[in-house]
Amino acid sequence: MLSRHLPISILTSALMLATPATLARATETNPASAESGPNLTPPNDGNDDDTALEDAATPVSDRLRDLEAQLEQTRQVAVGRQPRVVFGGYIDLGFFAPQGNGSGIVRDGGAMPAFPEYTGKYGWVFLGDLLAPTVNSRGEAADLGEAAGSDRFDSIHSRGAPGFVANEVNLTMTTGVGGSALATASVNFVPRNGSNFSLGDFIDVDLAQVEWMPTASQKTSLFAGKTDSVLGIEYRDRKASQRFGITPSLIARYTTGTALGLKFRSKLGPEDLVVIAGAVTNGSNTTEQFHFYNELDSNAGKTASGRLALRPPLPFELEVGASGSYGAQDRARSSKGAMWFWGVDLQAHAGTVDVKGQFLRGAAPGSPIDNVYGLRLHGGGYLEGNWMITPVVGVIGRAEYRDAFVWLGDATSATGAERAYLTKSWRATGGLRLAFSDRVVAKAEYLRNGEYGGVPQIKNDVFTMSLLLID
Repeated sequence: MLSRHLPISILTSALMLATPATLARATETNPASAESGPNLTPPNDGNDDDTALEDAATPVSDRLRDLEAQLEQTRQVAVGRQPRVVFGGYIDLGFFAPQGNGSGIVRDGGAMPAFPEYTGKYGWVFLGDLLAPTVNSRGEAADLGEAAGSDRFDSIHSRGAPGFVANEVNLTMTTGVGGSALATASVNFVPRNGSNFSLGDFIDVDLAQVEWMPTASQKTSLFAGKTDSVLGIEYRDRKASQRFGITPSLIARYTTGTALGLKFRSKLGPEDLVVIAGAVTNGSNTTEQFHFYNELDSNAGKTASGRLALRPPLPFELEVGASGSYGAQDRARSSKGAMWFWGVDLQAHAGTVDVKGQFLRGAAPGSPIDNVYGLRLHGGGYLEGNWMITPVVGVIGRAEYRDAFVWLGDATSATGAERAYLTKSWRATGGLRLAFSDRVVAKAEYLRNGEYGGVPQIKNDVFTMSLLLID
């Protein structure tokens, strides 16, 4: 795009190098001239010497203004011919093969339960992790299992069978709003099974925001709408096109969801030494498929979240951060119960190797009267390494765990609580990435899921593949 105010030296050089005939031809072929009005340049009668003398007699300032006006006309036409909205996106196609029945939970019951201390307090006790057998970047499980008394949308519901899946088709739209603002929307089209003559396909609007950069340096951004999280670092590569591997971590369900509200981010100091971000949103940044997400609030309380990060000057890139959130219990009608998370994170980059990790804790009291789950996240975290061995071939390794207790109801009541999920899970993930080009990427992962702390082992390992076609 041509600049509005070009340096005088450049314009002068252009005039010195251009002959009158050249300028005339440029005017005749300039799209701006054709669209802005008739060409007023008199026809060339063959007397170039007389024309040159007339041009030489014209003051330089007038000639500069004329040329700058022509350049400005060309700039306006170029801007007008650019698309008002820029479209992008990707297609994520997959194949997966789960172990067992595809579910990550088993019921703790029978004559000899593994955790008898919960007997009589909870009507149903399930062990394991519902989302451990993940098959794609959306975090969908191969199967949610047969959890009696619950009504869930089991989007994959493979019942343990291997199969192909169109994970999602993403459409991203971006447009400039003035000189310092940007509007972005991201929509996922998700084809799934239908039943009883109804379609199973659904649409997921995961981003709808306006970003305003009010400073000249554009290092401070103000956001409004449905925005990305500020908790930790995993939200940065939550999308299939951004993620090095395929599957999210076991704690991604707490930090990578998008929420409606206001957000800011600012980079301070030399080389962006300090990064600070904060948000006020309807609810937490849990993912939509989890127990706690609510897009539209049912209480007056809002959730405040923030992150502070440091990027010290080192021979390699390093960022260490701390983040947290605090707000009213998601889905509850009262604002009295507080739902909170806090954690630390790091990410480093050296050559073709990336290392990232995060630790998280949190809790929510639940609300039996509103049929809202409670949570005690005693701890969860991951450490991941990515290495591009060649420009085409890369490998991924990740180790992680999650120690949590999720329940529904009041265990101290005479009838007890309705259900509980006890999770003490670990996972080891290994994978391969083949970047045939910046638009075609193939990935494969094997997820080895395991249990500890007295929880019996569940057969829920997963092999999964993904083919990304990126625009």
